[in-house]
Order: sequence, then structure tokens, then C-alpha cells
Amino acid sequence: MSHFTTIKTEIRDPDILKRTLSDLKFEFHENGKIPGHRGQMENVDIAVGAAGYSSFGFKKREGKDCYEIRGLVEYLQNREVSMMIKEVLQEYAYRKILHETRKRGFSLIQEERLNTGSIKLVLRKVA
Repeated sequence: MSHFTTIKTEIRDPDILKRTLSDLKFEFHENGKIPGHRGQMENVDIAVGAAGYSSFGFKKREGKDCYEIRGLVEYLQNREVSMMIKEVLQEYAYRKILHETRKRGFSLIQEERLNTGSIKLVLRKVA
């Protein structure tokens, strides 16, 4: 039996999310549909594909200004899909940090992607 699940995120900027998905070369559709309970389709703001079909989506949380990840648990627990989600979340955070710090006058001086999967950034603000 399929079980539908939701993963809360702190993703708030749909433009950065879409740019992240596009740069990572993940197929996505705005106002898409994902498989739901008993073969029903659920509407999401951004449907993301894996292996040729939309397997999960980002949907604006009701009454909140952030998105949640929605999908059937068997899709979200799939190794390929869970790796996609991890990559999207990390790259979104990276791009959001750069976007916000540039707005505040900082410049990226150095970037290092560590073997642990972490990203080390050195930023500088000239007064």
C-alpha cells in the first residue's frame, strides 16, 4: 500500500529553486502533478522527474511562506530520488547564500567543495 509523505523545508524562493533544478539538469514542470494515493494525481507547484516521470514535488505549505517536498514514500526512499533531493537542498542553500550575501555587498573570494559534501565559502565585504 502506498503511503504519501511530506518533508518540510526552508525553501522560500521559487526562482532560485527553479534555477537550481535547471542547472542540475533535473526535469521539472511548474504547476505539475505527482502520483498520489491509489493512483490519484496530486497538484504541486513544481513537479520533479526521475527516470522519466514526476516522482516528487515542491508545494507551498498552507499558511506558510516556504515549500515542502511531497511524494509517495516508496519514491522518496528510492536511492536515486533521495540523492536528488539531497543535492537540490544543498545547491539551493548554496545559491540562496550567494544571492543574499551579494545583495548585502559581499563578494565570493574562495569556494571549496569538501569530500564530506560540505561547501566552504570565503566572502568579503569591502567597506
